[in-house]
Amino acid sequence: MPLTSALSEPGSPAGTPNGAHSYDPGISSTGVLWTIPIPEESISVNLGAGSALFEARNIPLGEVFTVDNSFSQAVARVPAVFEFLRIEWGGITNRIQFSDATDQFAGTFLENSATIEVTATTPPSGSLHGFRFVSEATTASLFAQIGHDHSGSFFTG
Repeated sequence: MPLTSALSEPGSPAGTPNGAHSYDPGISSTGVLWTIPIPEESISVNLGAGSALFEARNIPLGEVFTVDNSFSQAVARVPAVFEFLRIEWGGITNRIQFSDATDQFAGTFLENSATIEVTATTPPSGSLHGFRFVSEATTASLFAQIGHDHSGSFFTG
């Protein structure tokens, strides 16, 4: 699950203690971006109703201060944590269903909206002051989508 976010305080320049903050779990040795295992009980999905809920606590991440740095394995990550992360999807606005036998990919995808709540912390370390971000109530998305796909060896045609 990708967990990246550029968080900043209004009027603060990027790279300052209160400037831009980018959190992600890094890049694996096999080149997979921004994914970490999460407990199955953190997720519930009702695709028929077009709803889903992801809620987790204490997700260990690294902070690299800019989204560009997130793509680099050369940039040192400062230990950080999403103390609380909750994303809720709902309200179907569009249904998309397709199958492509050539590329062996089929899926049902539901466009909807999502709300997000997050508390992220970078503890003080060395010359860094530390940073804590707490979202106001919930943040609404401009676009969200949940779905189910079948690809590769799981493609059924």
